[in-house]
Amino acid sequence: MNTLIQDLRYGVRVLLSKRGFSAIAVLTLAMGIAATTSIFSVVDAVLLRPLPIKQPERVVVIHNQLPKINLPRTQVSAPQFVDYTRDCDAFESTAALAGRNFNLTGFSDPERLQAGRVTAGFFPMLGASPAAGRFFTEEEDKDGNQHLIVLSSRLWKRLFNSDRSALEKTIQLDGEGYLVVGVGSEDLEQLYPKIDLWMPMAFSPAELSEDRRRSLAYTMLARLKPGAGIDQAQAAMSNIARNIAGGHPDEFNIEVRSLTDERVEDVRRPLFVLLCAVVVVLLISCANIASLLLARASTRAHEMAIRSALGASRARIIRQLLTEALVLAAIGEALGVFLAWWGTSALIALAPANLPRLGEVRLNGGVLLFSLAVSLACGVLFGLMPALTGSRTDLANSLKESGRTDSANPVRQRVLGGLTVAEVALAFVLLISAGLLLRSFGRLLNVQPGFDPRNVLTMRIALPRTQYTKSQQVAAFHDAVLQRVSALPGVEHAAFANQPPFTPGGDSTIFSIRDRHASPEDPAPHADYAYVTSDYFRATGIPVLSGRDFEQSDMRTFSNMFALGAVAIVDEELAKRFWPNGDALGGALRWSSDGPWATIVGIVATAQLRDLTEASKGTFYLPVYSSSGTLVARTTNDPQSLTRALREQVLAVDKNQPVYDIQTMDERVARSLDGRRFAMLLLGIFSGFALVLAAFGLYGVLAFAVSQRTREIGIRMALGAQASDVLRQVMRHGMILVSIGVLVGLAVALALTRVMSSLLYGVSATDPLTFAAISLLLLGVALGACFVPARRATKVDPMVALRYE
Repeated sequence: MNTLIQDLRYGVRVLLSKRGFSAIAVLTLAMGIAATTSIFSVVDAVLLRPLPIKQPERVVVIHNQLPKINLPRTQVSAPQFVDYTRDCDAFESTAALAGRNFNLTGFSDPERLQAGRVTAGFFPMLGASPAAGRFFTEEEDKDGNQHLIVLSSRLWKRLFNSDRSALEKTIQLDGEGYLVVGVGSEDLEQLYPKIDLWMPMAFSPAELSEDRRRSLAYTMLARLKPGAGIDQAQAAMSNIARNIAGGHPDEFNIEVRSLTDERVEDVRRPLFVLLCAVVVVLLISCANIASLLLARASTRAHEMAIRSALGASRARIIRQLLTEALVLAAIGEALGVFLAWWGTSALIALAPANLPRLGEVRLNGGVLLFSLAVSLACGVLFGLMPALTGSRTDLANSLKESGRTDSANPVRQRVLGGLTVAEVALAFVLLISAGLLLRSFGRLLNVQPGFDPRNVLTMRIALPRTQYTKSQQVAAFHDAVLQRVSALPGVEHAAFANQPPFTPGGDSTIFSIRDRHASPEDPAPHADYAYVTSDYFRATGIPVLSGRDFEQSDMRTFSNMFALGAVAIVDEELAKRFWPNGDALGGALRWSSDGPWATIVGIVATAQLRDLTEASKGTFYLPVYSSSGTLVARTTNDPQSLTRALREQVLAVDKNQPVYDIQTMDERVARSLDGRRFAMLLLGIFSGFALVLAAFGLYGVLAFAVSQRTREIGIRMALGAQASDVLRQVMRHGMILVSIGVLVGLAVALALTRVMSSLLYGVSATDPLTFAAISLLLLGVALGACFVPARRATKVDPMVALRYE
């Protein structure tokens, strides 16, 4: 122990004696540790930490699969939920979940709340406990008992300041009273952060009827029996699917997947790529510090020789040098954790809002232990190689006055060269990855969305079914609001739509085409659809390519949407797919097999309904008033300046009607790219940092080589060598190392960037332009890093150099 304390004290003194060297090494390591810790805190919260439920590995989600109509994963219907629960023997319990929205009144301004309709087995299946009160019973999960609610912890705190007197109180939702019987736990809120309150599913007879078997609107959850695995449950559900589809899995199948995978599948690969990127940065940092320590070890050769001469064993010298490296790592860890607090906050601010469990990201004990382990590993990693080479001394030469710098150590030179090659190769891989994402993002920004998002304001409105019981009331509300909004100064066009561009989720359906005679093996036509009011295409900027726009006389309510004279408009994609001969105008389509037809009166440009990356399956539009939709207003100036005025017009028609999800169309488009922008930005920062580190590493190696060869350079110049010869020689040495690093990095990048294929759009993982541009960039930076020490070498005075050492 005394020896260890002695080593620690000496290590601290050595670092303090070289403050410039120590500061550079500590800062380099601290930044690498801070970045790694910050990214790992996100990975830990999102991917590694188990879901806050009982035995989460046993909870699964059941999906229908309809591959023929390009629906690889859908929800289930109420009749299917009952059938699957009854027929599958791999489930211990099941539950169903469906969304519903309410207008809350009685608390200052009206607001929109999202509710979760759940069966009584939902909470026990998750192992959830109420924070106050109770959950629903089996008896209460019956038709007619829907007026019981459980508040989320967040809503309980906001409305009632977490007062238990809220229990057994009645609040007004859609103008009706709902009794508060309990409050959900914070764990439940972490699992479903968007749900404000819970209510019994209480399936109605209509929902359970055979007519609703194709109404796929319910999420089915199940807990596996003890000893049953996902494979067993999948086999059982596949057997049920075969019985339903008559042995045609290409038409219908059922998928069983874990709830954990369901929540993190979309973010697993991007986070994995970012974690790998930050580890690469950390490795480059370690290589840089190892190079600094190796260079410094040459100046300590005389010291090590004296220690050996006085009886110190090689193991004792290695331990001393490793102790110094670990002291350096400990200081870097302390500073790195401090920077990680800021870095984690910055990551949370930059992260897309739909990143799951974002509220749980923090520097907890597990993350700090990981950070400590990383720093110790780094200390050993960058300290071991200099310790091994520094402890290998030639007493005869090292004890001579001329051996102070150990200038002729070929092992050290080879190790320094190898570290430089590794730094360049790692930086090249990171730069390629960032370059591919940047090119992909640029392609996305150039995608034409099919509409003009400029100067468009959107806000959602959902009319309560209890107050707007008739379609005529819904139509009257829409007409009154549109009349008021259209009259506002600065508003050019206004319309309603249930699914404007860049709406999450979206609606799609199977439909029929008049005079289309398909064989039984052909899949039914499938497309997205939207209910819109007249003037919608002018409000969104979707151009009408042929035919005509909707007129006010075309408008229908739900009760007569396919009455005599009903019309529809299709987009260009749908027209090309199902009317390839250009005869879409005058054609007709319908939803049901025996209902009336809607005549196609116009063709519009194809607009992206969800995001820029998803290829459109085609959309048809119907002039129908929808009780739940989005008000779209095109303005002559900044649309946000009209937010208050538009809200006031809605309240003037119905004082209890809230508006929510207020965004400009530009914001909708931008938010659809948040995830890709987040990954591109971080990878760009990491790769830039790696490039700077690699450049400094190359500069340091060449500067060290020049300083070690000062006498040799002086002799060469004294014998007639020109400054250009010396410049060329040093530059050649550096560029050979860089070229080897680029070749190694190229081979690694070609193998690894394929992992990023799913993150790219319109760009190949082996895009030659990106590889060529990054190669030129790296070689250009390397030339600059080589030129400075090479230029310094040409300034050597032969007379001074001949007296060197």
